[in-house]
Amino acid sequence: MIHFKTYGLWFFLLLNTLVFQGCSYTVFISRHAEKEISDNQNPPLTTIGKERAEKLGAYLNDKKIALIFSTNTERTKKTAEPLALQTAKTILIYDVKKPDLLLSEIKDTRKNTLIVGHSNTLKYLVNKLSGKTILENDLGDLEYDKVFEVTRSAFKKPRTKIYILKSP
Repeated sequence: MIHFKTYGLWFFLLLNTLVFQGCSYTVFISRHAEKEISDNQNPPLTTIGKERAEKLGAYLNDKKIALIFSTNTERTKKTAEPLALQTAKTILIYDVKKPDLLLSEIKDTRKNTLIVGHSNTLKYLVNKLSGKTILENDLGDLEYDKVFEVTRSAFKKPRTKIYILKSP
């Protein structure tokens, strides 16, 4: 009888580890890196922006990112590119006007994901994934350093952390 209780407890702990903890995934949401200031509607990254994109890739390289999403602009794609090259992942383009479609896909796949967006799109994404208000306002024009990390689990409330990528 004692052996059954002992093995039953070990089985429960193993099941808990495999099932419950295995059901979590993390979504990293970042604004594109610094862009050139110009009349161009689709400006490229500055030298500092390229360095920040490299830092983002280095930070996320060991996070087991399975999916990388970007809007269809040069600056967001180039921000995601270092991680995509490091992990041999394709950058998937999402429609900035249909954020709920993106969120639905992420929630359905339940895989670690990077989303690169814009100062005026992150608030909605971060707050919806977090299930609460994390961002009251859009990011400021010069805010390029935040990476929002939202860990979701089937049995727990989402946990949100904010990581600051120091200036290159």
